[in-house]
Amino acid sequence: MFVVVSNVLFVTQQDTRAHVVGEVYDTERNYVKNLSFLLTRYQQTLKSPEYSAIIDATLVDDIFFQVPEIHDHHERFLEDLKQRLDSRDASICIGDLFLQLVNDSNVVESYTTYTNNWKTAQEATKAAAQAKPAFRHFLVARAREHPGKLDLKALLIKPVQRFPQYELLLKRLLKHTNREHPDYALVTEAIGLVQQVSSRIDEVEKEALQHEQQQLFLKELENIIEGLVGLVQPDRTFLKHDFVTMHPGLVTRKERCLFLFSDLLVITSIKRRSGTIRKGSNLPFTLLNSLEPNKFKLFKFIPLDDLEIARSRDESMKKLVREMETLQEDLQTLQHISKLTKALRCPRGPMEEAVQDMIAQVQKQLAERHGADSQLMELELTITTQESMENLTFMFTSAEKRALWEEAFNDAKHKLAMSADRRPPPEFVSALPIRKTRAGLQFTCATATLGLNAHNLKDVWVCNSDGYVGQVCVLSLQPDPTVACCNGVCNARILSIASIPAAPQPTRNGNETLCSVIQHSSLTTGSDSSDEDEDEELPVDEDLRKRRSESLPPEMGCDDSENQQPTMWLGTEDGFIHVYNCSDTIRIKKNKFKFQPGSPVHCIIHLDNRVFASLANGDIIIYRRDLSGGWNVGDRQVVSISTAAAPVTKMLAVAGKLWCATMNTVRVLNTITLQVEHSFVVGGENGRGVSCMVSAGHGVWVSVHNSSAVRLYHAATYECLCEVNVASAVTKMLAGCDDIIRQHKAACLRVTSLLACRDLLWVGTSAGVIITVPLPHLAHNTHRVQAPLNMVGIPYGHTGHVRFLTSVELTPEPRPSRLKGHSRYSFKGKDHPHHQAGTAAPAKLLVISGGDGYEDFRSSGMSELAGRDDSTNHLLLWQV
Repeated sequence: MFVVVSNVLFVTQQDTRAHVVGEVYDTERNYVKNLSFLLTRYQQTLKSPEYSAIIDATLVDDIFFQVPEIHDHHERFLEDLKQRLDSRDASICIGDLFLQLVNDSNVVESYTTYTNNWKTAQEATKAAAQAKPAFRHFLVARAREHPGKLDLKALLIKPVQRFPQYELLLKRLLKHTNREHPDYALVTEAIGLVQQVSSRIDEVEKEALQHEQQQLFLKELENIIEGLVGLVQPDRTFLKHDFVTMHPGLVTRKERCLFLFSDLLVITSIKRRSGTIRKGSNLPFTLLNSLEPNKFKLFKFIPLDDLEIARSRDESMKKLVREMETLQEDLQTLQHISKLTKALRCPRGPMEEAVQDMIAQVQKQLAERHGADSQLMELELTITTQESMENLTFMFTSAEKRALWEEAFNDAKHKLAMSADRRPPPEFVSALPIRKTRAGLQFTCATATLGLNAHNLKDVWVCNSDGYVGQVCVLSLQPDPTVACCNGVCNARILSIASIPAAPQPTRNGNETLCSVIQHSSLTTGSDSSDEDEDEELPVDEDLRKRRSESLPPEMGCDDSENQQPTMWLGTEDGFIHVYNCSDTIRIKKNKFKFQPGSPVHCIIHLDNRVFASLANGDIIIYRRDLSGGWNVGDRQVVSISTAAAPVTKMLAVAGKLWCATMNTVRVLNTITLQVEHSFVVGGENGRGVSCMVSAGHGVWVSVHNSSAVRLYHAATYECLCEVNVASAVTKMLAGCDDIIRQHKAACLRVTSLLACRDLLWVGTSAGVIITVPLPHLAHNTHRVQAPLNMVGIPYGHTGHVRFLTSVELTPEPRPSRLKGHSRYSFKGKDHPHHQAGTAAPAKLLVISGGDGYEDFRSSGMSELAGRDDSTNHLLLWQV
């Protein structure tokens, strides 16, 4: 009897299991049909010529990202399931098929990337449907056509739900599978793996949702802070905010709010708002509650890379907090003892007196600690840039808040420094040959324009010379990087080039007009005007401007509209400076004006609304603007730094000072007093002059002639922090070259160009190899870089010397440029309502290398084309 019942149960279980297997197959078939519908009736149809006008093909690919790959995976899986069911085997197994599916890394990758993009696809579909009625009608028609009347949104969520469905089906299958069945162990293992994938997909979905919320949060903050644009960036997160006070003057006190992000500090002014932040805000309630009563206006935005805490009080703070906590606990204990004492029925006078005396002593010690606590509420930050070094002091509402803010700031700085190692390597874009119009033309220098072209992009001016003719090639970035024109501009070698910003606009600030720019040499500073005074406007004296303009030479008497354009200054070997507008005047070989300093011009630098030009006779010439905003070249100032035997060949703006290289000595010029306040010798090699200098934060990288080493110096202390020799990295890159060529290049190896860009130091060499070195994180008190720096060779380079390295912003400017010639961080240090705020967002950059020939070091000597373009100048482009 028992055997009969057992057989009946077994048969019933078998039937149920077969039913579940059939359900697995049916759901898989429907899933593949839905994926096929997405592909054929949506993606492929929308990309056909008939429908190409209603939505961009790139947007179609974004919406249906990874759908073709997922469809292919499941089409194969469905076929495998069908073959198993067609076999009619009583002990059919499908657990191994699930194991095969889940163990395929391509399947898991397709699902995780699809899930990560799913929300973006939904938003893109919604935006396109709102913008284009034809696309909206298409979506409605396709939903009606679907057998289940499912719309696009319902179909796109199917892959996100698929693995949780697998988990439920497999658990049902396991429930109705006998332990002795060969599929039991396979299904059990498959359930575990499916759960892991489901968890991973859920995690990706959660991260995508958090990222979306963070982006909406940043957008909301951007809308709240007046004058702030470009805050929303994929890698940027908000950390915290604090209300503080600043003391810019002896008497004045200003309320400020600090918004700390993962890579940025935004400082705003605060005013009481009359209304409220709109309902439905994406901000968290606690943050919304604290921000709602106030109105915020951008004061400064500062990348964390340029910020350091001037003096840390962390240890003192911890000690003080511990002492105050102990005293507070003692006070509570004594107060409790006092209450208990009063409950005594026996005489308690002496005891009450002793307890009260102790309470008074503890309260006195607490008061003393609170006095010291007020000093610990203060925080001083240092901003270090090429233009200047500035200190900002903030007072927090409590020492604890200051300590928490400092901890969050240091943590963000540490994470930012660590993240640089995980950033993707530079992406090679193309190699552009520059055909020579004269034999012997070689690149000498290059820089990007400050002015924008018709496409709101910057051009790059590349200078060539053969010793007799100076030529400028204009590299345009639209639609793709291409050389727009090459024209001869002078009959001498071009030694230097610099982009000079336009004249500053007349301001509405009573203390800051063009006069303050012209008379910069005066050491008198105006008082700090209040926020309420900033709307007052001082008219520019038109008669004074006219008289000043008439006193200039005819070629210099430019109208105001020309002064509001950025210019390019070219210094030549025959002692001239040619000035061009950043427009297409270079195409017709017509300069704006030229003048003759009297000696070859080695270097040109713009700093603090002045132009510094170093000459071969050892002098530095300083040019200032006149009252109309033009350059008063007749009233120049001369500073003798060295002699003709050791001219200033390189200049670099570092923390508001000018580093001047004369042979192997660097002299630091104070640009206010125009006095050399410090000098030091680079290395110990006599006769080896400085060849290149670039700055990055608190560091300055320096190379010398005929050397493969680069030294890092501290911008404030002038200490040598480390030395990097690129010889080994270059030799490694030359491993595939011919033995004779490799030995020759290694024997005369030297550094020929430097560029600091996006956390990387780019080192160009005489071998044509370009090496990148991660920029170490430096603080104001760094004395030595201990960790070894990882040198990486770039596979694309030049056959001959790397003549220059430069960079240019690749993304279009969506707004008018902010006021040039002032700090990139603020409206001249004020909350100026009439100035456009610059974006804090990092734009895409194009790094450009100019040199002799082009070579792919991965296949040196193997190609039939090797050596064919060795003599042709090439521009190599990377996107970072």
